[in-house]
Amino acid sequence: MINWHRLFGLALEDYFTGTRYSVEMEKDVARKRQVLDVVIVRGTGEPLTDPCDGLEDLRPHNLLTYKSGQESLDAWAIEELIGHYVNYRKAFAPREPAARFGLYAVTTRRPRGLAEQVALEPVKPGVYRLPILGRTITLIVLREVAPCPRNALWEIFSFEAAKVAAGAGMYHWRQDDHFPILEEIYRRYREAGIPMSYTFQDFRRDLARETLPELTPEERLRGLPPEDLVRGLRTEGRLRGLSDEDLAQLKDLLERGTSGRP
Repeated sequence: MINWHRLFGLALEDYFTGTRYSVEMEKDVARKRQVLDVVIVRGTGEPLTDPCDGLEDLRPHNLLTYKSGQESLDAWAIEELIGHYVNYRKAFAPREPAARFGLYAVTTRRPRGLAEQVALEPVKPGVYRLPILGRTITLIVLREVAPCPRNALWEIFSFEAAKVAAGAGMYHWRQDDHFPILEEIYRRYREAGIPMSYTFQDFRRDLARETLPELTPEERLRGLPPEDLVRGLRTEGRLRGLSDEDLAQLKDLLERGTSGRP
C-alpha cells in the first residue's frame, strides 16, 4: 500500500525529472535500518528553473523529512533529520564539506509546538529558517506557501481540497505515467475524509480540454468509432473553419473507418 511519504517522494521524483537532480526515497542511512524520507542529489543535466518556494538554494546533497496533514513536525523529527544527516554524510560523502549539504523539513501544517520551542525565522510565506547546532534547516509549510504555478506541487499536498484542485490543475507533470500517482493521491484524500468536489475524473477531463487545441485532427478523432465520425459530419457547423487539408484528413479517416482498413 502506498503511503503519503511514498506519494510525496514520487511527486518530487516527477518534479525533478529532466533536471540535474535525482531523487531517492526511503534512503537507508545506517547499518541498523533507518530510512530518510527523501534525498535529492545533484548530478548532470539541466538546472531547476522557477523552483518551488524553499528549494531555491539546493546543494549537491539535500536531505528532506516530510510530515503529511495527518502528522506533526516536532523537535524529535528535527533531531532525527540531523541524525540522518550525520549518518548519510559518513556513509555516502565523508569527504564533502558541510556546506554541500542541505537539510529540509516539509510539513503540511504549521508546527505550533516546535514554534514554541525554537525561533522560526520567516523567509517568505510558508518558508522559514530554523538554525540549530550551527546548521540551518529550511522549513516549508505547505499550507502557507503562496498560491502560484511554481508552488503547484506543494498545493497538491496541502490537505485542503480547494488548494489540491488548484495545484493539480496548474502542475505540469514531467513523466507520462503520473496518472496512477495522482489518482492515488485523490483516493487517499477521500479516505482521510477531505471532501474532493473536484475529482480525479474532473482533472482528466479538464486536462483533455486544455490539450485538445494542440492536437492534430487525426489525434482528436483517434479511437472514435466510424458511426461517431459520420454523426459528426452530418452537422455542417462542426466542419466550419477547417482547412482543405484538415477536411482531406477527415475524409481519409472516414474511408478507412467504414471500409475496415487500418
